[in-house]
Amino acid sequence: MTRLIKAEIYKVYKTRVIKVLCVIMILLAVMLLGISKLLSSEDFIKGSLKGMSEAQQEQLMNQLQSTSNGDTAMVQPGGGTGFHIAAKDIFHPKGGEIYYSSFGVGAIEIIMSILIGAVVAGEYSSGTIKNILAYGKKREHYYLSKLIAIAIAVGVLLGIMVSIASIGASIMYGWGGDVGLIEVLKTFSAALIVGTSVSSLIMLIATLAKSNGTTIGIGIVLFTVVPTIISNLYGKYNWFDRLYEITPAYNWAVITSTHASSGEFTKAIIVAIITIIIATLSGIMIFKKQDIR
Repeated sequence: MTRLIKAEIYKVYKTRVIKVLCVIMILLAVMLLGISKLLSSEDFIKGSLKGMSEAQQEQLMNQLQSTSNGDTAMVQPGGGTGFHIAAKDIFHPKGGEIYYSSFGVGAIEIIMSILIGAVVAGEYSSGTIKNILAYGKKREHYYLSKLIAIAIAVGVLLGIMVSIASIGASIMYGWGGDVGLIEVLKTFSAALIVGTSVSSLIMLIATLAKSNGTTIGIGIVLFTVVPTIISNLYGKYNWFDRLYEITPAYNWAVITSTHASSGEFTKAIIVAIITIIIATLSGIMIFKKQDIR
């Protein structure tokens, strides 16, 4: 199986899609730095409020600052797409705060959907799977090897975006003393686990759909569009909160928050691991029963 894993990793990194996604991650990191620079400029914000009186401008600036402080005091429920810069002072962000913001919301899920659609669902139509299985490879070994290769690729893509944004922000604003190396490693490791849980679910979808476009479409809808809509219900119904707190969107928000409690953090990891096990076993069962042509 080790040779199969190496082969799958090689195949992933030889595809054109991984190169395109690497460029996209670099652009997203640069975009985050640009947004943080604009938001941290009081002159820029005041310049966009020229139609208001000076008193109204000052009031709005104070509201922006107080809202920023309030947002960092609790775990946001997730949902949406993009980057939320949760700095204690939005006009003076630090590299450590940008580090947490660089994980994004909904962005990595879109990247995963595109990647898995290309390297998993795409192999059904190309006949690659049939050729591999013809050499006597076990289906469960192929499935696990593919998942491991995807998890590594997602880790590399995430690392590109996070490292560029964090290093760039540190140069621009300084790192700050609130986030240490242990927190950085813990958060990134947790992101890999939660990210793998999302990958395992999208891979299950790809196994069922056997279509590149369908996999990408369903993945984006389920892991980006739906959380954006239903996250607005969080905090309104207790029964809904309990269900929403086991979703990948919420767990991603927890492990990338600076204010998640140790209990919330641990629960997010446990839920992610259980999700990986259930989704992977389900995918293997379905894959073993499929007629591969």
